[in-house]
Amino acid sequence: MQSRIYISYSPDKAGSVFALFYCESGDDLCGWHIETRETYFSAAFFMIENYYADHDMRLYRSVEDDVHGPWTIDHPPTRNQIRCPLTESQLHELERMQSQFVADWLFFGDDEHIESELAAYQVQGLPVYWANIRWRRLQRLRKHGMQWTHASPGTDANVVEFLRKYWRLNEKVAAS
Repeated sequence: MQSRIYISYSPDKAGSVFALFYCESGDDLCGWHIETRETYFSAAFFMIENYYADHDMRLYRSVEDDVHGPWTIDHPPTRNQIRCPLTESQLHELERMQSQFVADWLFFGDDEHIESELAAYQVQGLPVYWANIRWRRLQRLRKHGMQWTHASPGTDANVVEFLRKYWRLNEKVAAS
């Protein structure tokens, strides 16, 4: 599966990191999304059913950041937990892709051996959140005022907007 990525970073006072990757699977999209701010984070796997079809789209997401755990439907909204709509082979591939995406692009505040990342952020006066963009990758983001972004070639901006519109925040308090 060929993945597309989108990352945004806002280093201002109410800043955030918003990152996702997704890939196509027929008419559907599946991927992983994380959003973090100063006091919370949300991370989960997702599937947008019928994204490329003439049918109503559905947004499924894992309840926790666990591809094998329970899932729910964010659009149209429901409170019920459901069985994951993806096949076992899709789940394994998503896990592999998520591990690679995180290793390439992100570091977390509780990771080991991040001293150089933290030092680079400190030198530039940038805030560190629960999840952060690796310093060497941060340089690839295009700066538009206080919104810095990167999208891989072919990334559909409508996917980002769809997730921002319908994602029900599975909010957690970030570890201090």
